[in-house]
Amino acid sequence: MFKMKKQYLYILTILILTSCSSLKNNSSNKNEKLDIVMFNKGVTIFEMVDKLSIDWELQRLDTLKQDEKIKYDVFKNEKEEILELAFDQFAKIIQDYPDSELYHKSLYNLAHISSLLNYEEDEIKYLEMILSANVNDRENSGRSGIMSNPYTNFKNEASKKLTEIYINKRNYKTALEYKKLNEKYPLQHFCGNAFAADEIYNAKQYAKIYNGIGKNKKALSYLLPHIFNNGLANNSGLIDLTIESLKKNFDQSLIKKDFEKSISEVYSKIEKDGKGEHTYYFIKYFNIEIGVPSWNLSFESDSGAIKSELEKSIRESEFYKKLNK
Repeated sequence: MFKMKKQYLYILTILILTSCSSLKNNSSNKNEKLDIVMFNKGVTIFEMVDKLSIDWELQRLDTLKQDEKIKYDVFKNEKEEILELAFDQFAKIIQDYPDSELYHKSLYNLAHISSLLNYEEDEIKYLEMILSANVNDRENSGRSGIMSNPYTNFKNEASKKLTEIYINKRNYKTALEYKKLNEKYPLQHFCGNAFAADEIYNAKQYAKIYNGIGKNKKALSYLLPHIFNNGLANNSGLIDLTIESLKKNFDQSLIKKDFEKSISEVYSKIEKDGKGEHTYYFIKYFNIEIGVPSWNLSFESDSGAIKSELEKSIRESEFYKKLNK
């Protein structure tokens, strides 16, 4: 199996290099064609990691066993070789075709591959090049599918990735600078689920930063409004971070007692918009207002019955169950 996969990789590499050489010799308009060919070849090479199921192999192997450790090293080296080959294609575009329409997508791909290869300095360099470039976040991404984002989101994603890098480096001051910059480049999408997921992701990044600099109350102000699932995006990771933040900074009996008090004091607000009046429900926890989802509830008109059903819904929530483990 290893030999077959290696041979497949070598044959692919030879075909790629041969076809590039042939195109150089035969093309009458190299500037028009070679950047496109290089980009497509870079993508094709990169996709070999998935086609050869390398990540699946790496995940299933037990490196504590000697024979599987050897296999792991073979697959790891193979993956790195493929990624390096893909990297070279995109790097040539950056070097030789600065006016290419694929220049910024090549920068993005170089940053992504650098991340996979753990070349952090290169990743930072390419992400910062994206942020300083004249790019359009609404440029067509080339991705397809019902839930795929049709837009590149160059600066939105670059600022998020740089925020995450500096959070991991525990350089929270720089992380906050990139997170504030990220607000200038909001997510471009067409789907409400994507915007909901983005809100949760942003809340988690801000919370990690403010927890890191010791502003725990500020961190909770980002987390707590999202502790109830709204049916649009998964918030399990945020719930875990919220509970971890609460338990790290407050007495466990206090956080449970205060939450029970909050549940008993659920209240409503009537808000108007162009379509009429709408009733929304809230609790306050650590003096932070939290919306209680009511989209999945079927109430009676009696206010007592409504309150009872909302309290039941809260106690059945993932947050409540994890808080009381």
